[in-house]
Amino acid sequence: MVQRVERSRGTVVHTYLGEPGSAAQDDRDAVLVRSSAAAYMADANSWQLGRIAACDFRDPADVVVTPWQPARRAGLFYLGLQLDGRGSLTQRCSDGTERTVELAPGRVVVYARNRPFRLSLTGPYHYLVLELVAAEIGLDERRLLLAAANEELGSTPSACLLAGLLGELPDQLSRLSAPSRLETADVVATLLSGGLRSLCDASPTTDRLFDDVLHWIEEHLSDPDLDPDAIAAAHHISTRYLHKVFSRHDVTVAGYVRARRLELIRRDLGDPANAREPVSSVARRRGIVDPSYLSKAFRSRFRVSPREYRARLEEG
Repeated sequence: MVQRVERSRGTVVHTYLGEPGSAAQDDRDAVLVRSSAAAYMADANSWQLGRIAACDFRDPADVVVTPWQPARRAGLFYLGLQLDGRGSLTQRCSDGTERTVELAPGRVVVYARNRPFRLSLTGPYHYLVLELVAAEIGLDERRLLLAAANEELGSTPSACLLAGLLGELPDQLSRLSAPSRLETADVVATLLSGGLRSLCDASPTTDRLFDDVLHWIEEHLSDPDLDPDAIAAAHHISTRYLHKVFSRHDVTVAGYVRARRLELIRRDLGDPANAREPVSSVARRRGIVDPSYLSKAFRSRFRVSPREYRARLEEG
């Protein structure tokens, strides 16, 4: 439930990205809103995509949004999308300089919660904000920091696709099942990750070998013996050169294979058609045969065990 508290400088708005809890939890998304209207009365609709909390705001008045107080933890980011209207986002960088991104319908922007920012929206507007906890959804915090208030992010192909997806969510959310919401959250994280890579890669040229290797890996994930040596041999290159190809994209071979297997296992666990299949069987189908390794790797990536994840889906 969205909480609003009137202050002398404006309205403090919080818990729009989660249920009320401790003071620290409530302050996590607290912002100060100064409105051109006599009172801040925006229509706020909060919702959840897996581990991603979101809220879209509609308001006929102009507003200026700033943090209510500094964040108490690192690793928190906002992903904003202008759905209707105009605006701008200004964020102070670590070197003391400021970046400003002009917002228009379909424009996405990332900003860090633990740095000062100023979001100005011209009414009437419709604005969507998602909370990104880097560690919980497998995003690189370093890359998120580099992308904060970076106007080039919104022009990347992945970000443009992401904007199209997010633009439909407020109207389509009620029609999505719990598993579909989780799958959509995976797509959001994947597209954002692609935009971050495009932004950070030194060269935008397509690496044909890298693309070919990724496609081959996808077709062989069920093989428990899949490792860098086997991948390199299949492409007639040395293992050393394979590692070099992956390093150009700031990812390791083993790390990529592990991440893809875990994502597919999570997707399979959320599929009602697999509800009666043991977790170990689901994992073997994706090339992971060691139950203890699966539990440890799954928990490290998703903060819950595979069985806990499946139980949450059944409860929801």
